[in-house]
Amino acid sequence: MKKQLCFLIAAIAMALFFSNCASLTGFQTGRTVGKYNGEVLVTLNASSTPKFDLDVDQDDTSDLKVIYFPNLELSGRFGLHDKFDIGLKLNTNTNIAIDGRYQFIGDQETPVAAAVGLSIGTVGLIAPLWNLQLPLYFSMHPTEALAIYINPRYTRQFGTGDLVGKINYLGGNAGLLIGKKVQFGLDAGVHNLDTRYTQRKAVLTFGVGVKVPIGKGNDD
Repeated sequence: MKKQLCFLIAAIAMALFFSNCASLTGFQTGRTVGKYNGEVLVTLNASSTPKFDLDVDQDDTSDLKVIYFPNLELSGRFGLHDKFDIGLKLNTNTNIAIDGRYQFIGDQETPVAAAVGLSIGTVGLIAPLWNLQLPLYFSMHPTEALAIYINPRYTRQFGTGDLVGKINYLGGNAGLLIGKKVQFGLDAGVHNLDTRYTQRKAVLTFGVGVKVPIGKGNDD
């Protein structure tokens, strides 16, 4: 198990060398990874986000520009219990997040699964921005080689500035994962952003990824 943890930590640390706000990617089902199991996920995403200028008073701004950009994201998960796992996520937009997920419907083999999560993230490398996310994970597994999921999510962004303390995201992601062990995924997300500076604006994400399992903790 020590070798598995070292590999997971080393893979996540590599993301620190890669050069937004909250990470709004999906690629997660309602199944936790299982006790002493883990996984590494690498995704390439295209995202849109409003462009905020924290140094300018935007009280009179009726609209915000939207910018589009790609990002590479690396994440890992590790199971502390059959129904509870933790994760760490890093991307090239310098977003870092840690989260926990608890499965309350099904297990690692049932065709229907659901879980609830809690995540805290930051863009601490470039700005004093923080975000708190409350996601739900629902998935159907018609076969062991196919998972179809939907992840509704509420995100609250906050920080030291006046602007960032007023941002809420409400939306979710949907997608599928194909493969029994190594899985290939497609993910799309839509989140409505609401601040006192602008009308609701959609933040869009689309990504492709590969997920590699680590560990055989449930075989003991």
